[in-house]
Amino acid sequence: MSDKPLNWGKWGEDDQRGTLNYITPEKILRAARLVSSGKVYPLAIPLEPEGPIWPTRHKNWHVAMVRNADGEGPGGAEDILMIHTHGSTHVDALCHIFCDGKMYNGYSVKDSINPTGARRNAISNIGGIVTRGVLLDVAGHHGVDYLDPTHVITPEEIEAVAKEEGVAIESGDALLFRTGWIKVWDEDKDKFNAQQPGPSLAVAEWAGRNEIVIMAADNSALEAYPLPEGMFVHQEFLRNQGGYIMELLNLEALARDKVYEFQFVVAPLNISKGLGSPITPLAIC
Repeated sequence: MSDKPLNWGKWGEDDQRGTLNYITPEKILRAARLVSSGKVYPLAIPLEPEGPIWPTRHKNWHVAMVRNADGEGPGGAEDILMIHTHGSTHVDALCHIFCDGKMYNGYSVKDSINPTGARRNAISNIGGIVTRGVLLDVAGHHGVDYLDPTHVITPEEIEAVAKEEGVAIESGDALLFRTGWIKVWDEDKDKFNAQQPGPSLAVAEWAGRNEIVIMAADNSALEAYPLPEGMFVHQEFLRNQGGYIMELLNLEALARDKVYEFQFVVAPLNISKGLGSPITPLAIC
């Protein structure tokens, strides 16, 4: 790993927001102008105990409390959830992945993370995200329901997909990769967990040159799985660039309706010292 990777210090030695700095007020207004029909696409998968999750993570746990369900007078119901913050559709905090004892912007992991959470690069630094989203329907580009599990997406492929869709990729964008792999979960859970397609390290490097804010996908880890030791896409995009990774999105409705650019809205939970958060991303067109 370089002593000073791309974007470390770019927005100051104290920066904890990374590529969110690319989202200017003008960029937010640009995204707002993409809304013409008023249609909203929620992109989260259901948060449930048996939903897709990284195999080494704990399943989500959900209990409903019901009071006075059949008696006279008032009653009520509420949920108790025990969830892995990376256990459904989620966004990684910039403290989530690191190397050589350093996280984004050079912060020491030892000095920044302990069992109470992260003092630096925590999820609470995100706030809300509004920017232009671009769907890259890679599976649709190849005319398949979902990519082969060995498929690794390249920068050249991204540019070919964008050209076919008639969209230009811009600074400050969120790129959403549709591999179609989320559909495999319902067909064969063992197949879903065994191997998955995803972007290459070259794509992460390309994203840095193009000032991409977010890379998101409909698989478990954004990058191709099984992962090489070190999670190179995460290391390059999240650690080195301060870019945001979102995983386990459901992009099927967007692809069905051929919605390729839209206002993209995400608000993580405001978890103090959190290392990630469940999200319900919204595509508005």
